[in-house]
Amino acid sequence: MAAGALTICFAFLLGAQASGPTDPRLVQPDPANATIEGRVLLPSGRSADGNVRITLSNGQNTLTTFFTDKHGEFRFLNLTEGTYYLQATGDAKQFDSVTETVRLSRGQMAHVNLSLKPKSKTTSSSPGSRVVSAAELSADVPVAARKEYQQAVRLIGRQKREEAIEHLLRALSLYPEYMIARNDLGAQYLKLKQLDEAEAQFRRVLAADPKHYNSQYNLGLVFLERGRALDASAQLMQAISIDPTRAEARLWLGVARLALGDIASAERELTRALISGGAEGFAAHYHLAQIYIKRGDEREAVRALNAYLEESPRGEYSQEAKRLLKTLEQTKNKER
Repeated sequence: MAAGALTICFAFLLGAQASGPTDPRLVQPDPANATIEGRVLLPSGRSADGNVRITLSNGQNTLTTFFTDKHGEFRFLNLTEGTYYLQATGDAKQFDSVTETVRLSRGQMAHVNLSLKPKSKTTSSSPGSRVVSAAELSADVPVAARKEYQQAVRLIGRQKREEAIEHLLRALSLYPEYMIARNDLGAQYLKLKQLDEAEAQFRRVLAADPKHYNSQYNLGLVFLERGRALDASAQLMQAISIDPTRAEARLWLGVARLALGDIASAERELTRALISGGAEGFAAHYHLAQIYIKRGDEREAVRALNAYLEESPRGEYSQEAKRLLKTLEQTKNKER
């Protein structure tokens, strides 16, 4: 755990594992530390009747997980000051997970209500999967088109984008309904900042298959590149409606909301990107640091930047993160 990470002193962390975790509500609180207590509510406003999983994390690690009592209540004791993230997960067939951010000062008692929301009536795929069209899986794709596509994939892996584009165009000339090739063609144009060409390809895919996650997501990135944060936000929400499990869509939705000045929503989406896990969400630490800096919370900004550099030392924002850390340290020294 990185420096500055939050510490939880629950009894079950010290007890024998064979006996199972001790419910933190039964642990004696230390008045010098902080507490989070609250309740999970159903969409009707009534308290949940137990069996709701509560996950506590600090943005870097999941700290603990347990279930609410029969009244839908939960309690976390003996927490150090800092920022925590609470996620409530009920019956996945009925409700979407809900995440809230809680900032604690030393000795503070925080009260939180987590309201479950009805399950979105959308089609989603399992974590790590990709939504594809029937045409992509069809045996009708000519062998020659498949070979062109496979060669393009090899070239993309070697960062030879212009050559890859040539093979993707050949594949599409042989089979215009080859949606995976068309999406990947758009993705290469996007990497080369050829935004008009990229957008045209993604729109063609979506005209044929509106549920194509990758093209919905990539079109959102095109809007971000164009500085159209409002359009990007709406587009990325469409991608999330297809597959809510994908951290990268949550990440860039958070960035779009941050550009729109919607700080609370940006923080919520960036936190969800971290909770979703995987390398796709690491950059959320960097963007969260921007939020903390705006609030004047230098301690949390330093923690987030260090977390980003620990997870992604050669990431897209690594140099800027190091520069910000240096600036924050210089500011701190001047104040002494």
